[in-house]
Amino acid sequence: MQRYSPLDERVHIYGRCVAREPLPLFWTGSGVEVITDGTELWFELESDYDEWEEWIRIELDGVCAQRRMVDKGRSRICAFRGLTAGVKRRVRLLKEAQPRQSDQSRRLLVCGILTDGVLSPLPVHKFRLEFVGDSLTSGEGLWGPSQMHEFAPIIFGTEGNYAVETARLLNADFRLMSQSGWGVYCSWDNIVYHTMPRYYHQVCGVLTGEKNESLGAFQEYDFASWEPDAVVINLGSNDGFSLREPAWIDPADGKAWKLECDAQGRLTQNAKKDFEDAVVKFLAEVRGCNKNAYILWAYGMVGQVMADYLEEAVRDYKRQSKDARTDFFLMPDVNGRPEWIGSNNHPNGIFHCAMARLLAERLKKELMEKGR
Repeated sequence: MQRYSPLDERVHIYGRCVAREPLPLFWTGSGVEVITDGTELWFELESDYDEWEEWIRIELDGVCAQRRMVDKGRSRICAFRGLTAGVKRRVRLLKEAQPRQSDQSRRLLVCGILTDGVLSPLPVHKFRLEFVGDSLTSGEGLWGPSQMHEFAPIIFGTEGNYAVETARLLNADFRLMSQSGWGVYCSWDNIVYHTMPRYYHQVCGVLTGEKNESLGAFQEYDFASWEPDAVVINLGSNDGFSLREPAWIDPADGKAWKLECDAQGRLTQNAKKDFEDAVVKFLAEVRGCNKNAYILWAYGMVGQVMADYLEEAVRDYKRQSKDARTDFFLMPDVNGRPEWIGSNNHPNGIFHCAMARLLAERLKKELMEKGR
């Protein structure tokens, strides 16, 4: 069999990464895709972890062929074998579980791709979409029954993930960056350091440790290397959940942090300003990094307590910046619909796919009208 580098020009790479061999996969939905006419194909991977194992999913011509945990060390995983020679087949490997900040040993590397056929160039995607979010974008709850409430890598997934599905519907390349529990101003437990804007400029700055540093996770991300046609921000759910949680005490200085609300559940004036300022600041940052992208703040899949504040903040940003290519999109709420609940009280694939159809129509309208 011929061994191909993951950096071969005929290999398509998904996700923010550093172009090096072996190729590190950091984010949910990162991976590689090829077309081959061989009778078999194998992926050579290297993995390690202390707490959270890595999971992958392999598609063959758009159909999920397998989903599995990756063993520690270097291993070869067969995508398919025994098929007819000379028939071109499209194979995609995607990382299923999100980055784990506390596990400094955790890594997933693509070392090589082996096949007895040849690789062919992949068709060019029509669009490029970037998604920035929380557990919804990480696909938490997409695997497992509704009665499963454990927080573990097995429950995360990319099949039916609203972001991956939106990209499929639009024939788009995609990049996801997301962390469960994180927000735009604070996390679900009021930690102001657990926010996605804080790490937007890095390849995968949510990670920690020397091993991840050596893989390039903390490098400044090269926005010019991959310019999206649209950036979808799905943040605010965890900021909303923080309203019912106690204040977080910063161990560094003893300061208490809390998004405060009144007896009616509305943000106090100070909290409203802090939250909306964080939204406006992040929109300005995203625009500064993506001059030509359409920016859509999509929110509402798991509660809509922050909807009015988000819509007002987006409106304020547009007024201040004169940026006409930024909008707010309120999505339906899964709450009260048990048939749409997956594991760990998160939406299932049925609901994700319904959201993807709505989002794809919204993005298609904008991108087509602008001639993208």
